[in-house]
Amino acid sequence: MANPKSSFIIKHYEGFGGNFVDSQYLTASFDGAKPYEMENTLMKVYSSNSRYFTSKPLLGMLGNSSFGTKEITGEVYRWRMQDAEIRYGIQVENLESGNAAPGLNNTTFRIKTDIGYYAHPDVIFSEDNTKPLAIQEGPFFDGTGNVYVVKIQSDNPALYLDPKYLEQGRRFNKVWTSVPSEANEWYGTQQTASTMMLEHQISYFANSIKVTDRALREQGRLGIDFIATNSKGQEERIKTFIPYYEAKMRDEFYRSMDVQMVYGTKSTSTGKNGYWIKTGAGLREQVKDGWVDWISTPPSVNYLKDYLMTIFNTRTDENNRKVFMMTGTIGALQFHDAIVAVANGFLTVDTNWTRRTDSGIGTPGLEYGAQYTRYFGPEGIVINVMRNPMYNSLEFCGRTHPLYPEFPIDSARLTFLDFGTSGGENNIMMIKEKDSFRYAYVQNMVGPNGPVTGGPVTSTLNYYETAIMGSAGIWVKDATRCGEIITDFD
Repeated sequence: MANPKSSFIIKHYEGFGGNFVDSQYLTASFDGAKPYEMENTLMKVYSSNSRYFTSKPLLGMLGNSSFGTKEITGEVYRWRMQDAEIRYGIQVENLESGNAAPGLNNTTFRIKTDIGYYAHPDVIFSEDNTKPLAIQEGPFFDGTGNVYVVKIQSDNPALYLDPKYLEQGRRFNKVWTSVPSEANEWYGTQQTASTMMLEHQISYFANSIKVTDRALREQGRLGIDFIATNSKGQEERIKTFIPYYEAKMRDEFYRSMDVQMVYGTKSTSTGKNGYWIKTGAGLREQVKDGWVDWISTPPSVNYLKDYLMTIFNTRTDENNRKVFMMTGTIGALQFHDAIVAVANGFLTVDTNWTRRTDSGIGTPGLEYGAQYTRYFGPEGIVINVMRNPMYNSLEFCGRTHPLYPEFPIDSARLTFLDFGTSGGENNIMMIKEKDSFRYAYVQNMVGPNGPVTGGPVTSTLNYYETAIMGSAGIWVKDATRCGEIITDFD
């Protein structure tokens, strides 16, 4: 398990959350006489690395090549590292200790976390990701924590949150926002990562490594770079805070859509302005109308074959039985193991598994191995493995797998999706409302390009505001062509 507090960190600049940035959030530039700093070096934390070796492979790989070494002007050098983008809210006190059914009959209830990053119209998860919690009020800081008033986002009045998820130490995190489709004036929050300065010294290891008018002036003096993901899913380096934070806002916007289209639930409620807040059913809620099985042991090939034949038999012909199996790492490995179990007699002779390779010595070398990601079964059945990073994230499923505690139990979940045609259109489609996308900024006495030195402004306030808004949903036309195999041990 990853070390929660590294002794290598010499400076830690806390990340933050919300949707208002002033100078108190920004860090001053580093002080005078600095050790040598590696230019153009910024990495993200890669947790749980552990390698044991008895030889000296790094010296052999890097020490004998000019591109593998770098000379510096001192014995100490530093570089920067950025940790996780999301910080969980930890329950510090159970304010509903006498409530046996929090949220029953669409009633509100309270949570109290250690961070005040969330606000209306954010929707958060407890460790039970089947009951999204829409924030109604808060945060209200009471001296020991931040209190939020929440309500289960669902039209089903019989739903309630198991009281165990409100016990001290339980966690919450934001997953999406839900706003009225008309005359909206509320916008969700986002978080930024903590940034650490890491320090390393030759022969020793001591490693270490976030907008009012003033914030706009100070951003260029931070001396901290950020890594953000662009619209193509590629990581890029951004040298100034405000473009980074705006990139985070856009990233959070589209991430909110993506997460809601998996975990969202259908609900209709009245917004604070009197207009409706409507949320569409996500993939999981729609697939509930399909074929759902619960298991506690890894599925076999025969089990998968029988499961899919139950779906397809008498309903689709043999040329239209191709599905994608969306899963996480555990599900992908269990699928591979299931195929290996039936193909075992062919593995040692199949050239797809055993191949010639250069050994680097006089003895000829062989390489062995592959991973099954597709299965062709009888009667036209085809299964293609589709990995979804959400299934491996404890952010979206707080329950850990009892046999693999570093993974959420959803990592073993198998969601079968039929993207084929239905009624002349794709069976699964993303939908959005026409002309619902908006992106703009409000300029006051300052704007994105700095102070306004002439011309009209919206107000005499010394900050500017930028916002983005849009619509999206997922549509499964025929849910009975889809299904899930859910691993659970409770």
